[in-house]
Amino acid sequence: MCGIFFCKILDDAGCGPANLDVLFSSSLEKMRYRGEDNVAVRKINGLYFGHSRLAINGLNPGSNQPVVTDDYALIFNGEYYNYKENYAHKGSDTLALFDHLLEKPNAHSSVNGPYAYAWYDIKNGKVVFRRDVFGEKPLYYYKDANIFLVSSTLKSILFFVKGIGGRVQLNIDALRFDYVLNGFIREPETVWQGIYEIPPNHSLVLNGIDISLKKESFSFPSDFGPAVAESYLKYSLITRDVDAALLLSSGVDSSYLLVKSIEAGAGLSLVTYGGGDGYGEVSEVENNLSFIDLKDAGCEFSPLQKVSEGHPGFISEEIAFYAGVMEQPTSDGLQVHRILQHLKSEFPHLKVVYSGLGGDEIFGGYPSFKNYQLINILASIPNSFLLVPKMRRFLEGRKILGEWGVMAYYFLYRADSCFVKKEHKDTLRESYRRFKKGVYESVPSELMERYKGCSSMQLKLLETFDYCKNQLLRDMDNISMHHGVEARVPLLNPHLIMQPVDNKKGLKEYVEARTKISFGKKKGFSILDHDCLEIYKNSLSSNQEVLNAVFGEKVCNINCLLDIGAMRKFSFIAEWLKVNVAVCDVDGETLVAR
Repeated sequence: MCGIFFCKILDDAGCGPANLDVLFSSSLEKMRYRGEDNVAVRKINGLYFGHSRLAINGLNPGSNQPVVTDDYALIFNGEYYNYKENYAHKGSDTLALFDHLLEKPNAHSSVNGPYAYAWYDIKNGKVVFRRDVFGEKPLYYYKDANIFLVSSTLKSILFFVKGIGGRVQLNIDALRFDYVLNGFIREPETVWQGIYEIPPNHSLVLNGIDISLKKESFSFPSDFGPAVAESYLKYSLITRDVDAALLLSSGVDSSYLLVKSIEAGAGLSLVTYGGGDGYGEVSEVENNLSFIDLKDAGCEFSPLQKVSEGHPGFISEEIAFYAGVMEQPTSDGLQVHRILQHLKSEFPHLKVVYSGLGGDEIFGGYPSFKNYQLINILASIPNSFLLVPKMRRFLEGRKILGEWGVMAYYFLYRADSCFVKKEHKDTLRESYRRFKKGVYESVPSELMERYKGCSSMQLKLLETFDYCKNQLLRDMDNISMHHGVEARVPLLNPHLIMQPVDNKKGLKEYVEARTKISFGKKKGFSILDHDCLEIYKNSLSSNQEVLNAVFGEKVCNINCLLDIGAMRKFSFIAEWLKVNVAVCDVDGETLVAR
């Protein structure tokens, strides 16, 4: 896991008096937290290539980036899990990817692992930026009359633009139509106007001064199936030259990864978070582990328990700090930040952490899967909300959207019910339009066509390429990188994308056939909302002016904030705005990046 940064100057005169070499290096420093093992810049034919390295595979200077020859250059953020299988003589996955792209520049889908990279063909002057099929690794771009930038972080882009005298405005539409209903910003837009994210499974091509965005095809190779999926999982667990830990709960996903890691000889540290609402889970995990010879498996178990974090003063300071960590506002993720912060304090040299993220999406573990059939039936009954009050959002939403189907169901299921009302109909419709646009851009077209008649597989694609991509993966990358740790999610496996949804039956049977593990409901990831009511109220009260300016009084009135989840969502954005946004000093009104 690393950070990449690229710049092409389009108009030197428009960049003012800034020393561009120094400015690029200073902007790259803004992503140093993504990898402090080596930070380097190469300028080739007037193009800037920057890289921040977190060394995980090939702990040698020869694997530092940018990798440059007379003909090609590469900057790479990600993992090539099966590189030793394909390029056994190479000292790292970066060097293997370089050779892979030399041989097969368009066969990027055969690279097992998440990635975002820039590949420069020096002779023909073309630079290709690519992102993996799930969008695990971030890749943002910005273009105006003077510069073209591509970056793993928003911070580097914002710093460079400001360094040449520019300003980047807050994307208020994204906040009003995405964040209000879902608690995150939907790709390809970001929270900043003019900065976009390259969609998953896309290539952005720079050819001279021309820029084009291409959606890659998704093939259905004959080797799709259990064997290749198993290989992907195995190599994701063992391909590393540093220590790693598994975030272990009593849930199905991490228990499955525990068994698979032992079978692969991965030698992971096992960590269970027992602070806050996770109190009691440690004992459940310890009971499960009592049936496993950890010493023989090369594993060591460590509970993480902190007693101070429930104190209101601590939580208030923590939320303010968290707002400064997150590049984009999110209504969730604080508990992940808390866990990784504690983990890093206990294991300061840790560089890789494994999570069961992806299991609910790939195998249908969310309630959205099992509830669809019933809700679909009830949605055809006009007054079904009298029998089932929660149906009101679906009936009202169906009227407002003017359509019904799996996509409308999923959108309404994930939307904040406070805003699925007639008085917010314009907001709801625009949010739905943006949601559909993001889905069609992200989901491989071949999969949309193949599963258009299967509701469970459609839901799988929507959960994976909307909620998971726009919130879970983005938050996990942002938070883990802040703590100098790469987060790996082996269950988000492209070779399982066509696996039938079974509510994790297969995972459970696999674990139960090999251990005496009993499953429980994971508890350590829930936000401590019950300790935060007064904190949220104080935050909303002290930031009311900026909230009204962004969202309008109609949205921020007390009737919309009766639910504590909604209060958390608006409290988080209030703190984020306070840290990251300023009023433009030119007109005294426009909200811009601080």
